[in-house]
Amino acid sequence: MPGKLNFNYSHTFDGVIWNIITAGDEKVLFLEVRNQERRQVSFSSLLYTENKFLWREKKLEEQWWISLSVASRGVVVYTMYLETANPDRKAVIAYRTKDHSLLWWENDFSLQEVRGPQLHGFSTKLSKPLALDLLTGKPIEPQSAAKTTNQADIHPIQYTDDSGHFATVKTFLQGKLNFEPVMSLEYLEHDGLIFISYYRMENGLANYLLVVTEEGDVVLHEKLAEQLKGIGLDTFFILDGCVFFVKNRKELVSYSIV
Repeated sequence: MPGKLNFNYSHTFDGVIWNIITAGDEKVLFLEVRNQERRQVSFSSLLYTENKFLWREKKLEEQWWISLSVASRGVVVYTMYLETANPDRKAVIAYRTKDHSLLWWENDFSLQEVRGPQLHGFSTKLSKPLALDLLTGKPIEPQSAAKTTNQADIHPIQYTDDSGHFATVKTFLQGKLNFEPVMSLEYLEHDGLIFISYYRMENGLANYLLVVTEEGDVVLHEKLAEQLKGIGLDTFFILDGCVFFVKNRKELVSYSIV
């Protein structure tokens, strides 16, 4: 049975890792990194099984009001906000995953979900739902395919401090490590290991990731962030037998479960 972690790699970026999306069919992680001082956003594509960037720190024509949306079937899609005072005014831009070459651009589309080879959303100008072909961006008849999801991603369950599950884990942490978690925690059992992302007061609010075996032996105990203004969600995830997390807001870290 698995019961330990082996360090894979880490990558540090010039800004805050704001968002990570996956394309499990391509074994790729897409990262959105924001540099608040320069008001600049960049994007990277990591082939996570090989620790190889397909492209790194790509910047688009829009320097700030753009974000990652979805990736599927060799295409990564961004949402661009056209009017800062009107969040409903959006455009979508699609690029090839492998070389970040531009595929198409649609100036009036609010993306809601991917269904097979189609993007489903809403046109503000037409005031009606709209479906676009993922590869061409052309309007097409909507199909009844199921919503596309990445089943490879495994995410923890969040428990707030008013739940019974939080109290159970709190008792374990108090007995095991002699401290008291606060506010919220994220919990996941996977391949003989127990993953707990918790918060404690330590010169402000700090976030830690604890990994223990089913017998209670500590495998990893690492501070993820400190002096936080609030709690986060999905502070770690598991993909293809590896755990991924962001440390100090700027460093992507990966361990394999063995």
